[in-house]
Amino acid sequence: MTDTAAPNSWQLALGQRLTQALAESRLAHPPQADDTASATGTHWRLPPRDTAPSGAAPALLELLGTSIAGGPETLLAHCLRHYRQLAHDGESDDLGRALAAYLGACRQAFDQEALTPQRWQAVVQWLKAWVLDALPWDSVPLAQRQEAFERFAVLAVALGEWTVQASRQGQAALASATWMARTSLRGQLGLDLPALCAVLRGLDASIAANPSAGAVDLGAAAASGLGSKPV
Repeated sequence: MTDTAAPNSWQLALGQRLTQALAESRLAHPPQADDTASATGTHWRLPPRDTAPSGAAPALLELLGTSIAGGPETLLAHCLRHYRQLAHDGESDDLGRALAAYLGACRQAFDQEALTPQRWQAVVQWLKAWVLDALPWDSVPLAQRQEAFERFAVLAVALGEWTVQASRQGQAALASATWMARTSLRGQLGLDLPALCAVLRGLDASIAANPSAGAVDLGAAAASGLGSKPV
C-alpha cells in the first residue's frame, strides 16, 4: 500500500484477505445468490458521518494522478452524494457494498464492461462468501470504518465516471482509465488488477439470478451526474 492510503491494521488485513480470497475462489463455483430483498446488503453497516469526507482526498488525488482545480472537497462531496443515491442504503452506509462497487469499477475500467446492478450485487455476494466474515468488524474504531466507506464510495464513482468518459474518447483514454484502476487498486488494497478481473469475470455466469442493487449502472449514473467532462 502507499502512504496516501493511510493504512491501518484492519485495512492491511482487508487487502491480505482479498488477496487470499482471489486465490482460493479462482476455481470455485460462484456463490449462490440469495433472492431476498435484504440480501442486497451486508452486515458491514455504519452510521454516516456529518463531516465532509476529507479522509478520501489523498486516495482521489492518487487515482486522478493530478491536482483538482479549486481543491477536492466539492468533488468528494459530489461523488459521495452520488454514490448514496445509487446505493439506496437508507439511513446507514454499507461498507461492504461500497467495497464491491470499487472492485467492480476497477473491473469496468480494465474490461470496458459496465458495472451493472447485477454485476455489483454479484461482487457483494462474493465478498459475503469469501471476505466479510473473515475480518473483525465491531472491534474496529468507527472512524476507521467510516473513512474506509467514504474512500471506496468516492473512488467507485470517480473511476466509473472516468471510464465512461474514456469510452467516448478512444484507446488512449481507455488506457488511462486502466492505468488509474491498476494504480489505485494496488495502492489501496495491494491487489493485482488482472487477477481481480479474472475472478470477477467468473461471477458473470450467475448474475441473472442475483437481486438487482439498483436501476442503473454505476458508470452511467456517474456520467449523467458529473456532466460531459472527466472528473
